[in-house]
Amino acid sequence: MSDVASAVKSNPIYAFVFLILSFSAGLLLAYLRGPQTTPTEPLKSESLATETLVTLEVAGSDAPVSTSVGTAGHADWAVLNGRLSDVEAELQRLEKEVVAVAKKQVAFARVVSEQEGRPAEMLPEIDTTTATDGDSDALDTASSRSRLEDDLARLGARPTERGYLVTLTDSELRFPVGGSALLSERPEGLEAIAEVLARDDRLVARVEGHTDRSGSATKNLTLSRERARSVADALAATGVDAERIEIVGMGEARPIDAGRTAEARQRNRRVEVYLIER
Repeated sequence: MSDVASAVKSNPIYAFVFLILSFSAGLLLAYLRGPQTTPTEPLKSESLATETLVTLEVAGSDAPVSTSVGTAGHADWAVLNGRLSDVEAELQRLEKEVVAVAKKQVAFARVVSEQEGRPAEMLPEIDTTTATDGDSDALDTASSRSRLEDDLARLGARPTERGYLVTLTDSELRFPVGGSALLSERPEGLEAIAEVLARDDRLVARVEGHTDRSGSATKNLTLSRERARSVADALAATGVDAERIEIVGMGEARPIDAGRTAEARQRNRRVEVYLIER
């Protein structure tokens, strides 16, 4: 009980509870026990009982009346004694609860003290390491995703069902009429695509060549594939693995402008690069 006593003394809450309980119990005991210990009260009770008996005898009352008066007095004391017993029982219960809480606090303090004294290498590390690795992986994934989204936004890539689409126009690639050789080895848009592919090896590229409707469909199909290959070769020249690049010739099959003006034909001559996450 020395640990419990120390816990009670060290905790002002426990001391306050004991003080309140003791004070309340003392007042209640003094109030309830007072009439029984006062020497004058029994004399007054006996005198009152005697006067009541005399009065009843003079008035011609019978003995059972005086007996009922005495019985009522005993009943009141029995009720008071019963309440006092209940209060004492409640006080004992509260004291036991306070002692039990104090014991728990002492036990907890002992465990904490033992843990603080253990060397750091003896403490469990498996759960902590696992949680740290999981958090690190989640942070890396979120960071990688955020970087990819920023890169795609700078490219002006548009999300589609087949991947993120980047369109390289005829004016940017500057293919010669009827030819597939790039007049500029590394157009600005192509260079930006190569940088994104180099930073994120989860991406693959699908390069699609498109032509206008001038000439035969067969010739346009071949020309579109050759232009797509030129773009793929330029990407590979920057260090992108050729196995990550798919080449497709679409010819004149998918125009984006149905007009027959020079501007419409120029818009249809293009190379589309789809960046796809694998």
